Amino acid sequence: MKPAAKTALRILLLGLGIGLFAVYLGRSGVREVFGAFAKLGAAAPLVLIPYFAVYIVDAIGWRLTFLPPVALRFVTFWRIRWIGEAVNNLIPSAYIGGEALKVYLLRQRGVDASAATTAAIVSKSAQTLAQLLFICAAAGLFLRIAPEVPWLRRSLAVVLGGGLAAVGVLFWIQSRGVFGSVRQLTAAVGWNPAWLESRREKLEATDHQITGFYRHHRGRFLASTSMYLTGWMLDATEIYLVAHLLGQPITPTQALVVEAFVGVAKVMGMWVPGAMGVQEGGILLIGRTAGLPEPLCLAYAVLRRAREILFVGVGWILFYLSRISPKG
Repeated sequence: MKPAAKTALRILLLGLGIGLFAVYLGRSGVREVFGAFAKLGAAAPLVLIPYFAVYIVDAIGWRLTFLPPVALRFVTFWRIRWIGEAVNNLIPSAYIGGEALKVYLLRQRGVDASAATTAAIVSKSAQTLAQLLFICAAAGLFLRIAPEVPWLRRSLAVVLGGGLAAVGVLFWIQSRGVFGSVRQLTAAVGWNPAWLESRREKLEATDHQITGFYRHHRGRFLASTSMYLTGWMLDATEIYLVAHLLGQPITPTQALVVEAFVGVAKVMGMWVPGAMGVQEGGILLIGRTAGLPEPLCLAYAVLRRAREILFVGVGWILFYLSRISPKG
C-alpha cells in the first residue's frame, strides 16, 4: 500500500473511532458522565498514580533484559521507555515504532545497538507472555462473575487460543533467529534488499544473542516477565481506584477482568491511532458484562483517554528535550 493510501486509511480509521466514541458518550449522556468527574475533586491527581507506577515497574522489567546491564542512570532509562511508549500509544505501528525509537535513543547514549535490539525483542516477548498469563487468570475469574452469556465462553476460547498461538509463534521465530527468518522470507518472495544483506553479520550476531539470552539467562527472563506481570496487575488498580473515588465501588476481580480484556481490545485495534473508539467500546462491553454500571464504564473510558493523552504529551515533550540534550 502506498504511503498516501496508508495515511488516508489511518485518518479514516481515526475518524470512525472518534465517531464510535461520540456514540458511546451520547448513549449515557454527556452531563451524567462529566458530572461523575466533579465527584473526583481534589482527588483527581490520585488517578495518575497507578499508571505512573506501571511505567516504573515496566522500566525495571526492560532493564533486566540487557546484557551486560546498561550503565545509564535509571531515571534516564525510565525516561527513554516513557518516550517509546508515547510513540506506541499514538502511532499505529503494531508497537514496533516505539521499540525502534528506544534503540535509537539508547545508541545515542553509548549503548551497543545489538544489545539494545536484543533487549527490545526479549523484553517485548516477556511483556507479551506476562499479558497472556494475566489474561488466562482473568478469563477464569470472568467466567465466575459474568452471567450466562452464550458468546462469552466461545469468545474467551478464541482469545486464549489466539494468544497461545501468537506467543508460540513468537518464541518459535526467535529460536530460529528473528533476522534469519526475515532473510529467508524475503528470499522466498524474490526480494533481497541491499541494506539487509549489508548488515547480515551484525543481524546474525543479534540472533545469537537472543537465543543465548534464553539459554543462559532464564532467571533474568523470568524476573523480567514477573515485573511485567506486576505492571499488568498495577494497571488494574486504576479502574478500581476510579470506581471508589466516584462512589461506585467494584471488586478487585471486576477490575482485573476489565483491565485484562481491554488490553485485548487495544491489541485488536492497534492499527487505529490510539485505538480510539476500540478501547472505549471494549471498556463498555467488558465492563457491562462484568457487572459494572454503564455510567461508570463511560466515565472511566473518558478518564482513561484523558490520562493517556497526558502521558503521551509528556512523552513527546521528553522526546523533544532529549533531542536538545541527547546525553541527558
